[in-house]
Amino acid sequence: MILIKPSIHAESQSPLISPFIYNTFPTSLGFLAGYLREYAKVVPKIIDEFIFPLDREKLEDVLKKDEGPKIVGMTVITINSGRAYRLARLIKEIDKRYLIIFGGIHPTVLPDECLSNPCVDIVIRGEGEETLYEIVKFVQHGGSYDELNGISYKRKGTIVHNLNRNLINLDSVPSFPYDLFDSTYDCYRDFGTIFSSRGCPFDCIFCSQRAISGQKYRYVSNERVLNEIDILVNKYNQKKIWFMDDNFLVSKKRVFSLLEGIIARGFQKKTCFAAEMRGESVTYEVLNKMKEANFQIVSFGMETGSQRLLDLINKNEKVEDNIKAVKMAHEVGIGTSATFIFGLPTETRKERLDTARLARKIPLDDARFNIAVPYPGTKLFDLAKKENRLLIKPSWSNFNVQFYMFGDDIPYVPEHTNKYQLMLDTITANLRFNIRLKTLINFIVSPISGGMVLTLPKRWYLSVKEIWNIFSLSMYILKRFIKILFLSSNFFPYQK
Repeated sequence: MILIKPSIHAESQSPLISPFIYNTFPTSLGFLAGYLREYAKVVPKIIDEFIFPLDREKLEDVLKKDEGPKIVGMTVITINSGRAYRLARLIKEIDKRYLIIFGGIHPTVLPDECLSNPCVDIVIRGEGEETLYEIVKFVQHGGSYDELNGISYKRKGTIVHNLNRNLINLDSVPSFPYDLFDSTYDCYRDFGTIFSSRGCPFDCIFCSQRAISGQKYRYVSNERVLNEIDILVNKYNQKKIWFMDDNFLVSKKRVFSLLEGIIARGFQKKTCFAAEMRGESVTYEVLNKMKEANFQIVSFGMETGSQRLLDLINKNEKVEDNIKAVKMAHEVGIGTSATFIFGLPTETRKERLDTARLARKIPLDDARFNIAVPYPGTKLFDLAKKENRLLIKPSWSNFNVQFYMFGDDIPYVPEHTNKYQLMLDTITANLRFNIRLKTLINFIVSPISGGMVLTLPKRWYLSVKEIWNIFSLSMYILKRFIKILFLSSNFFPYQK
């Protein structure tokens, strides 16, 4: 059995920036593989195209060596869906006996699109551990898909959608199987990632994660989290650990107890931590305890400096909450990172520029400015479609928050907005924030920096290749900036 993470469409992300993207192993596939190993006694081969790109010859070799059930599962997001379809076709051409299963956010919200491809056999909607396990049992021992909740499939040429599956009991999910990635350990920039919870109780209109978990929030026991930290620290010698939770600080009581456990076991002396949270949840009590546990950076989804827009996107917090949280963390001595979204519905240019100024004014250590992407399954997608302002390129290749750096056809432009002006404001905001001495020094010396997205290779300054990569990327960004500046000038007609 094989599990694959397809590569991102080349049009969505320039190869020049790929060496600097924070990359870790495909955690979703890890959870699936760990569950199958525990309950089905099947250990799938995991292939991450980020480190092992597949061509026909490599794929033939992989399939030839596969001794398990003839199943290939792929974790599919919107910007790798085109690649997933191409891999499915190649697999069927090589060996048509393989059952091709798509799972992840994109198949969950667009199962009909996926199953309209003749090479896709089954779509797993929502969380996949239990569903994939039951499919494996059917393949091994026989059975019918008719009563299998959580899947869509084709029956005599007709697409059938079975009932949704309830969210999994997290206590039944085995601890994360880091050992399944031992053979590729050196291929990843960062290995220290951990999940202590799933989901988020909020319902922002741009967030596609709600398609999987709704507004349910669940967490695993602190003892389990501490044991996984122990593995990362003492077996894999990780010097930084990222909590990949959607919203780390939903339960302050839970987090406070977890922090006390980290301190009691002395992990703060061996590694540092990072997490994402909402500004309205922050208190001095929690921040001081996080500082004691050696959290070096916390990240906030600030989105915008406009309260009007924050209300429009259903963020359910105040701009002042985020500003206060950043200042509090700074006072305590914890670094701060924030993400912002430009191009929200009805946004004015003044609101964009005010947001960029706010980011530079408050004591943020890292910031990233993205352009709004109306991902399928979100309320923003429905709104953009209703406005008839949704642009979908083949294979959804433009559905990337940084697509403006690689192409002009961004998927959504608010009414009365010049798209080139929007792109110019976004790239300018990123450049003005990050090309400052303090930010550059932090990016170079801090083990956790780069807006929780970009990282520099280890000992890059000793590698001619890495220095050339940095220079090439810098020149690419400069050329892109000049092009957008030219296209956004008043000499060009109004562009929607």
